[in-house]
Amino acid sequence: MNRFSGHLQNMGVGATAAFVLITLVTMTLVPLFMYSAPGLARSCTDMTPELEHMAVRDAQLRGPGDRRIDMKVRVADEGSERAAGFQHICPETVEHTSILFVFGHPKTPRFHMRNVHMPLDIAFIDSQGIIRNIQTMHPYVLGARDTKLWGPDVPVRFVLEVKAGLFEQQGVTENKWSIVLSGPE
Repeated sequence: MNRFSGHLQNMGVGATAAFVLITLVTMTLVPLFMYSAPGLARSCTDMTPELEHMAVRDAQLRGPGDRRIDMKVRVADEGSERAAGFQHICPETVEHTSILFVFGHPKTPRFHMRNVHMPLDIAFIDSQGIIRNIQTMHPYVLGARDTKLWGPDVPVRFVLEVKAGLFEQQGVTENKWSIVLSGPE
């Protein structure tokens, strides 16, 4: 008998009732914790059909003093690809994958982190390729009242998602860095 069931018996609750109560509480809280804690007991995959369908392009982030960061990006330029993003993708894949969301015209898109398994940095980029805003997004927690949305204050044409911390590690800042795509479209 544990301390909790002992307290219940002192309150006049029998051993069987205490066992049933402890079992019900455990069966309710453990799954709730497991599915709300990032990376625990959630199914993920290395590749979804949407991520696989995205074209892979060479990109370069350009900053002050001729700073350059070469990277490969998956280009999400179709509605289903933009809607899927990194949802259901395992952290190991996100660690070395970047997604560039491309919109046909400037807009103020909003992004959520439901079904995303690790924090992401998100850069909002204008029509000239200049990074106008950078934010760090955190995974949705099951049971949270609201789904947080991230987005720019001004219309943008592109959005770049990378693993959280990458922009800070590389010194990428707002209004001083831009992105250029190369390679076949």
